[in-house]
Amino acid sequence: MKHIQHILIALAACAITASAQVTLENKQTEKSTYTVKVGTNIKQTLQIAGQEIPTQTLQKFTIQSTTGKRATDGTLSSLGTFTEWDGQWGFPGGIKMKFNSANPKTKAPLPQLEPILDLLRTMIKHPTTAIFNKDGSLKSVKIPEAALNHLEGPLKEEFSSKRIISQIKQEHARLPNKAVSKGDNWVRKEVMPLGGGQQLNFRIDYTYQGTLEKNDRNLDRITGKVTDATYEMKGPAVGPLVVKDSDIKAAKSKIELLFDRKLGRFVETKSLIEITGAMTFVANGQELPGKLDLTIEQNNTEQPAKKK
Repeated sequence: MKHIQHILIALAACAITASAQVTLENKQTEKSTYTVKVGTNIKQTLQIAGQEIPTQTLQKFTIQSTTGKRATDGTLSSLGTFTEWDGQWGFPGGIKMKFNSANPKTKAPLPQLEPILDLLRTMIKHPTTAIFNKDGSLKSVKIPEAALNHLEGPLKEEFSSKRIISQIKQEHARLPNKAVSKGDNWVRKEVMPLGGGQQLNFRIDYTYQGTLEKNDRNLDRITGKVTDATYEMKGPAVGPLVVKDSDIKAAKSKIELLFDRKLGRFVETKSLIEITGAMTFVANGQELPGKLDLTIEQNNTEQPAKKK
């Protein structure tokens, strides 16, 4: 009898464990519209040969995604439009620059900085279309030809279908590829473009933390931590300063994602990553020792739907 009781207890335990597992999948909802507010704060202090070069970028923008009716082949098209954009930059020497989508023709303080604003003008003027397969995976991204013709050089890469596809696929890949229970872990490799062919490569360890109630929604909570970071230069350097080698690490990281299982998308993401370490630069054939202190903070929040 005792053996039977032990077997029944074991079976009950298995049943409880199985019922606690959840499957998180990306989905697209036809005939729907939602808005996401994004805020980024990037602070960098680069020390080269003992001289500190501080820069900062603050960006606040709003993206509206509108998905139409499902096509006969099962695909869904989602139009992404930047409806608001407010940007502030701080450069060495006390140079400051601002951009606001309400007055996009405002000029940069220096001609060399004008391409940055030109890129933003192009992005807010030309919505992009993401096409998703029936299973929710990304099929392709379309950018208006006028936008592509307007941009040149590195700017064309910043606002390209290749870059947008990479960003969407990376976000989708944050989800586990199997059913998970509270406390389960998985690892992802993620890339953060820095412009000019530069990028940071991260190893992020994610953990499923169960569910919580927020804004009348039952959401799945995922946390993450950067456990490895490397710098990489893809292609030739844009300026005269070249990174020869680097030894950087994640001094601090905190990532929190809230996923709506019913809608099949992240409704809130928060991340704070601080990267520090030694770097060796080369300028005019001369090696220069350096240090990097870079803090990247980003918050994405889906806005409540307007009541009709």
